[in-house]
Amino acid sequence: MQTAKRGFDWFSLVVGIILVIAGIASFMRPDATLKFVSICLGIGLLVKGIYELWFRQGINNWFGEKSGWLLFMGIIDIILGLLFIFRAASGVVVIAYIFAFWFIFDSIAEIATANYFKRLNRGYYVAMLILNILALLVGFILLFNPLIAASTLVLIISFYLLLIGFIKIIQAF
Repeated sequence: MQTAKRGFDWFSLVVGIILVIAGIASFMRPDATLKFVSICLGIGLLVKGIYELWFRQGINNWFGEKSGWLLFMGIIDIILGLLFIFRAASGVVVIAYIFAFWFIFDSIAEIATANYFKRLNRGYYVAMLILNILALLVGFILLFNPLIAASTLVLIISFYLLLIGFIKIIQAF
């Protein structure tokens, strides 16, 4: 039986090294990382706002209807996008709050659906309930201390970049 022989993957090595460097840099410069995330979010909102205005025009052309909601959302997204891009420091604070609210709302949703698991497995239900109550508490801590939320977000980004970078380096061999 023959085994397939794979050659060295230079592309994975280069990508891995770049990601490891980016992970270290993001850990060393959390302020720049958060500003970069703010600018990326701003670009995303700007593109989304332009798309919503374009889609509104398409609905008008196709169905002869004008959507005030799409116009409103498109304008809001464009304004927020520009604020996130040109006022990145303010965007950092908003991102910290978004991160905290994400924890809170996700935990509440998980607690609300935990009853379904109660019927399937009581141990799983109790574990899910305890962990989501802890996550809810963490969400409130992050909400009332945005610096912790921002720092946590930077650590997650840095860890992710390092992890994926090392995986790519290993894949190269």
